[in-house]
Amino acid sequence: MNKSITRIFYHSCLILLFFSCKNSDNSLSNGENGFKGGNKVVRIAEVVPVKSMFPHQVINYVEGVVVGQMHEGLLKMNPKDMTLMPGIAEKWEVSTDGKTVVFTLRKDAKFHANNGIEAKSITSKDVKFTFELLCTEGNNNVHFETVCKDRIVGANDFRDKKAKSISGFKIIDDYKFSIELVNNASIFLEILTNPVASIISESAYSTQKDKLVIGAGPFVYDTKASTEKHFVFYKNINYYAKEKDGSQLPYIDSVIVDILGNTEEALIKFKEGKYDHIGSVPSNQLKEIVEANISEFKGNPPKFTIDQRPEMITSYYTLNINKAPLNNIKVRQALNYAIDKNRIIDKVLFGQAYGPAIYGLVPPSFSYYKNAEVTGYDLDLEKAKKLLADAGYPNGKNFPELQLIVNGGNTRNNNVAAEIQKQLKAGLNINVTFESMNSAEKYKLQLEGNGDMFVDGWVADYPSPESFLSVFYGGNLKQGEPHRYPNTMAYVNAEYNKNYEMGRNASSRDSAASYFLKADQLLMNDAVIIPLIYESNCRLVSNKLKNYYSSPLRTFDFTRVKVD
Repeated sequence: MNKSITRIFYHSCLILLFFSCKNSDNSLSNGENGFKGGNKVVRIAEVVPVKSMFPHQVINYVEGVVVGQMHEGLLKMNPKDMTLMPGIAEKWEVSTDGKTVVFTLRKDAKFHANNGIEAKSITSKDVKFTFELLCTEGNNNVHFETVCKDRIVGANDFRDKKAKSISGFKIIDDYKFSIELVNNASIFLEILTNPVASIISESAYSTQKDKLVIGAGPFVYDTKASTEKHFVFYKNINYYAKEKDGSQLPYIDSVIVDILGNTEEALIKFKEGKYDHIGSVPSNQLKEIVEANISEFKGNPPKFTIDQRPEMITSYYTLNINKAPLNNIKVRQALNYAIDKNRIIDKVLFGQAYGPAIYGLVPPSFSYYKNAEVTGYDLDLEKAKKLLADAGYPNGKNFPELQLIVNGGNTRNNNVAAEIQKQLKAGLNINVTFESMNSAEKYKLQLEGNGDMFVDGWVADYPSPESFLSVFYGGNLKQGEPHRYPNTMAYVNAEYNKNYEMGRNASSRDSAASYFLKADQLLMNDAVIIPLIYESNCRLVSNKLKNYYSSPLRTFDFTRVKVD
């Protein structure tokens, strides 16, 4: 095993979490749930734009963070140990064959009162509506394949308008229903914890559509104080959850998420005390931050502590396999062999990663998935030069300039791109230009099949290798169809699709892993992407913070968080 894999690095998307009880500078509406404001506020700074707050349109983790405060699904994921927890469903029972689940809803769970709409109890009809909406084309719904396709019996027929209802969904009474599945329930139940599977109010949706601001989660969206870059949520005092001693949850008063221009701005404002939590810190400033606050770490007890662990995230470059010269597999393989990932980690990211992605797409986050069995790409310049020559470009002669598109607002992306630019020029005599643009523009280019290389990455939607491999599943693509999320490069390999499907439909976790490993290997053989880094998660946490646990899925559950 590569030594870099065996050590834990600080993650470049450092999350600094310092909790404060000072009065908020941000005004909060009184709200229609009776909340009158409060001073226990968590202020979060992010740099990834939020294009949509509608669950079925979420495509990045910041959108998931925003949606996750306001909405809630049938089940939740315990951030402490990644086990399933009751959400809107207080209990669920799985049949002996593992293919039917009976859910019982809480009778005290309600949708928010907000924006002139009264609070309403959540019933089986709302759940049925949610799944039917997930199976309906339109409103830029990108998660039919995540949640329903080839999972729920009858979902495909409903999507194709061959049936008027989802045959596998049965209402038993107002608070009980069953879902019949095509395959085993275990992964499906984990998917239900993702914000994209949040339960939607049918009555609210009828008027608000995908501008919906009514949820059922622990926090209510403040329509008066919020803007497209400033998201304010105040606690839902009618939230169903209580502690064993009867204490009403959540404990804190509000959560504020701001979208800033770049990570440097976030860091400056954090130092000024304007934020408690920043989602990304420039890697070259980590040492400075720690040294400047060394007394806070060495106190007894320390004011701040470091929490670090691997994340379920892989960062990679997506290659445009449908456009010359990257439609040549030898060119793609040459690029993969020419990149020194350890140098990127050590010299550019200052050790802030879990390790180089030299095995495959799926990170080493799953004990039962032996990702080291996948043969990926490590630095081998001689092999890279031979492959490029075999492709018709000896020593890079006549090779066209490549365009690399990176997400704006994050110096980390630019620094990595600059290093790869140097490596490809020095190793293969290939010229690369890179350009920063916002994620929406970059995403549009990918869907249109333009551009050459794109900064990409995948945060698991649910804790399974399947989530990563679903990105490149092409069984849903038809010849001549436009590219679509998440398989933006329209990669189609029949053998890959077959192994992915076998893993998805497997009856056990171990048998699923064997098929997923084969799919992962096929993806590496075809060199559709350049895997760069398996990410790690590092947070600096205030010692005042209680009941907070970081999640490798980059979700933040503030329901039980409080300040000592």
